[in-house]
This record gives sequence, C-alpha cells and structure tokens, in this order.
Amino acid sequence: MQRGDLFLAPFLYADLGESKRRPVCVVSGETFNQGPDLIVAMVTSRRARLIAPGVGDVPLTDWESAGLLAPSTVRTGRLQTIEASLLQGQLGSLGQADLDFIDVALREVLHLG
Repeated sequence: MQRGDLFLAPFLYADLGESKRRPVCVVSGETFNQGPDLIVAMVTSRRARLIAPGVGDVPLTDWESAGLLAPSTVRTGRLQTIEASLLQGQLGSLGQADLDFIDVALREVLHLG
C-alpha cells in the first residue's frame, strides 16, 4: 500500500460513535506504511469546503482515472489511523498532480509551513 492509493474502509464519524464504509486515501509515507497501520484521509463526493486559501479540502482533478465513481474531494482535515487489514478492495491511485495539492493542504492543516 502506497501513498495516494484509494481503498474502501470504515471511517469514524467525528463524534467517534459510528463509522461508515467510504473511500479513503492513504496519506502516510512509505516508511510508516511498513507497519500494521496507515494514515488515511476521508474521500467524499461532497463539494470542497475552503477554510482559508490552500487549507482544507482538495477537489480531485483526475477522479475518474483514480477509480472513483463521481467527482470527489479529499478532506485533509479528516485523518484517521487505521489497521491495513481493515482496508477493502483497492479502487485505484491518485495521480501526482492531485497528490501535490494534497501535500500542500496537509502542510497547512498540520501547520508545517
């Protein structure tokens, strides 16, 4: 499993009360992904929300090639650590341009400048 891969997985609601099976994007790097866990970001078909310029959601430009069924958004502020064994069928992988936009948004969300 590599950064940018898309899978279906259970993703917890913000109140931690329930989860929903949904697409997720692996955002953790190769070294971290060698362990039993991965860090994923939620993927949604809802429109992007912009918190501030460059901060928040990333609308995917090449969602069809990535294996998604509808125009989609990666929510860089909705991250979750998940056991790799919980990931279900791989949908596809993001292209480099979309990954670059996600990197910028993650740096802003995590205040890594």
